[in-house]
Amino acid sequence: MTQKAITIKDLAEKLNISVSTVSRALKDNPEISQQTRKTVQNLAKELGYKPNPIAVALKTHKSNTIGVVVPQIVNTFFANVVKSIEEVADKYGYNVLVSSSNESFEKEKKNIDIFLANRCDGIILSISKTTTSYKHIQNIQTSGIPLVLFDRTAKELEVSKVVADDAEAAYKIVQHLIHGGARKIALLTGPEHLSIGKNRMKGYLKAMTQNKLEIDTSLIVRCEDFTVKSAKAAVLRLLDSKHMPDAIFGINDDMAIGAMEAIKERELRIPEDVAIFGFSNSKRSRYMTPSISTIDQFPDKIGATAAELLFEQILDPKHAKIREEVINCELIVRESSDRSYL
Repeated sequence: MTQKAITIKDLAEKLNISVSTVSRALKDNPEISQQTRKTVQNLAKELGYKPNPIAVALKTHKSNTIGVVVPQIVNTFFANVVKSIEEVADKYGYNVLVSSSNESFEKEKKNIDIFLANRCDGIILSISKTTTSYKHIQNIQTSGIPLVLFDRTAKELEVSKVVADDAEAAYKIVQHLIHGGARKIALLTGPEHLSIGKNRMKGYLKAMTQNKLEIDTSLIVRCEDFTVKSAKAAVLRLLDSKHMPDAIFGINDDMAIGAMEAIKERELRIPEDVAIFGFSNSKRSRYMTPSISTIDQFPDKIGATAAELLFEQILDPKHAKIREEVINCELIVRESSDRSYL
């Protein structure tokens, strides 16, 4: 049988003092004698008394909890972002509730509703691939709840954001592939509305244009999602067509891995026949054979910056300003694109 939780009223009855005295003693209020405070606190510890977080939230209008919604919790990038958010939250004495939308718009809405119902003091969010309308996110703002978007954001939303320098990173990737001799560079991208795809395509187009290379639209392949399976199917079609690329840039590491599987299936060599570059520095990318060149987005810095922006809003709402923080990325050149020895 489940034991009933000990309440302030139970403590008051056992000590034959008022509920208000117990409440103030638990908060170490100096108006209560030191002896009474000690007696109340010792009994609370002995009986396992724990404050009811919902009751505290109702009374103080603060739950000391923030909510984080990510598209995929198993993804290395998002897992590292969450870890950094938790570290910053610990510093401020806050708890973190984490949920995954699993790339579902409906699940994303439901997660946000749950966080609002639980009176979270703020929300950090990365938008799912299927999210194309933003009313549920605007509801957070109209509720007066502090909000920060990271990685996958939307220009339509006037809210603080933390993003990687996607366009510049993509530009550097394509420059690297061109310096390695590539001329027909395919781009594997995802759903059109997502900011990460738009920005990474911008960098791709800039590098191709600056190097006076033809932009063959048949080499810009839009996959329905960011998975290995989707990218592999797209690259197999590409390799079987007359538009054979000599390099492939996948806008995340799973897409690069999908490209690798397709190229191996067609018994082509990497990087000699087709060079590959990914994005996000997932654990899988470094252990593939050959290892996959990628981008370090510094997820720890993205998470810490997003959390600090959120706590600025929570702790000093009068002075907090909406702003966008851009985190610089770094190229990690590995075997899949390194043609220096050729």
